[in-house]
Amino acid sequence: MAYLFNNLNITKISVIGAGQIGPDIALHFTKSLYLHDVQIINLDISPLALETAKNKAWKKIQKDVEKGAITSDESEKIKSALIYSSDYENVRGSQIVVEAATENENIKDSIFLQVEKLTDDSCIYLSNSSHMQPEVIFRNIKNKTRCLVAHYFFPADRNPVVEIVPSEKTDTDITLQVLEFYKSIGKHPIQVKSSYGYAIDPIFEGLCETAILCLEKGWGNEKQIDKIACETLGLGVGPFTALNFTGGNPITAHGLDEMGKQLMPWFKTPEILHEAVKNKTQWVIAGRDEIIEVPDELKEKLRLEFLGAYFSLCAYIMDRNIITLNDLDQACKLSLVVKPPFTIMNELGTNKSLELVEGFCARHQNFAVPKSLIEASKMGQWNLNHEV
Repeated sequence: MAYLFNNLNITKISVIGAGQIGPDIALHFTKSLYLHDVQIINLDISPLALETAKNKAWKKIQKDVEKGAITSDESEKIKSALIYSSDYENVRGSQIVVEAATENENIKDSIFLQVEKLTDDSCIYLSNSSHMQPEVIFRNIKNKTRCLVAHYFFPADRNPVVEIVPSEKTDTDITLQVLEFYKSIGKHPIQVKSSYGYAIDPIFEGLCETAILCLEKGWGNEKQIDKIACETLGLGVGPFTALNFTGGNPITAHGLDEMGKQLMPWFKTPEILHEAVKNKTQWVIAGRDEIIEVPDELKEKLRLEFLGAYFSLCAYIMDRNIITLNDLDQACKLSLVVKPPFTIMNELGTNKSLELVEGFCARHQNFAVPKSLIEASKMGQWNLNHEV
């Protein structure tokens, strides 16, 4: 058997990397495709990482059994379709290869050069990079027409959004195939033009920068800042909690510094984030059901800062013209578990939203007021149409 879809005849998918996110990518593929006898390989050079990944997957599968989502027989079929290996020979015969290794361009380059020797010219190459452009990742691949970024969000087996980022050399038909393939297995793919950090991470990491800058200025502690960020933006968890849960300090620190070079100078890693990375420390976050008190004056100060930051960051991405308005509105909601930005700006009023952004940008002089928000204010609203 195989998964037959839009001229794709899929019998094997390889996911390279058994660290933070690769195992969850492999698990989602397996749950979606095991009934078609598609084999999923999760490959890593570290036996310990593979063993940890396998144990994590098995626990998740068992929880699905306990919740009644799958039967015991189905769980065994899922397990048998998911292979953990350190042998690159197992990649041979794959129709899709997803790289989910360390965020290092030389490591990614080395991986795909190995993969290229083991796969034919029809194999689709996807990288789960969170920042790097496909032109950088796939710079040494001979056939660049089948190379794209497929950026997942935490946790990859449950978060529906995948950013699909082709380069100028990616075949348009292959991009459409990948978008439709992800839709068919229950994901919400969005196409983004090649740009460092893509569309969502500058917003997420920009909110993290905002939270850390508030902490540096003495505007509350981590628990208070997280609480008001959640109340203001509807976040599922606050920025500090998200960084702890995802092990995101090193990636965010690197991403902010690079975005400062490649996007705009406002993006910059705060010194205390550099220290947290250096010392491998976590943020002090609230425990389950812990009550956090925030004085009214501080609450209002943080509320205005987060609204201003969120609206500024989202409008800035629209200025870059790398994603559609509707896609960004929905992708923020689904990937970050946050209120959809342009919907709430319309509800609040674009003139009031512009006022909040102007206040934020006055406090952050490296952040210019986005032109797209100025135009939306003149029009009276953002031109959303979620029915399209």
